Amino acid sequence: HLAPLHSPQAGGGQPRLADRVLVWLLSPVAAEVAAYGDVTISRPALAAQFLQAARRREASAGVDVQEGGWGEGEEADEVRLRWAFGEAKRLLAANAAAQQALQDQMAAGASVGGSVLLLEERLKGRWGSV
Repeated sequence: HLAPLHSPQAGGGQPRLADRVLVWLLSPVAAEVAAYGDVTISRPALAAQFLQAARRREASAGVDVQEGGWGEGEEADEVRLRWAFGEAKRLLAANAAAQQALQDQMAAGASVGGSVLLLEERLKGRWGSV
């Protein structure tokens, strides 16, 4: 069963949208590191670039990048990015069987619809906690 993401800065509650986006951006990096031990194709800098862009747009877009108690500055961003990378690794590990089944199905030439069906079956009952 998947435990929900918990932001340490948000008092252990659900992470804010910015935190979820960071986990999403770092998931390919975590997958590549898990599979190959290094980063060669994925782009880990995208997460930091997202935070910088969100800060620039805070006032005009109504985005509160510090929402949830995160600090401001390079050191706080580094802590936040490490947290997001750790969450991405944890989610990949928790879903390793589904990921492997999907990879096998895709390697066998399965359709997109078949791949979606596989994931729906494997993750049935977990959507509310993802």
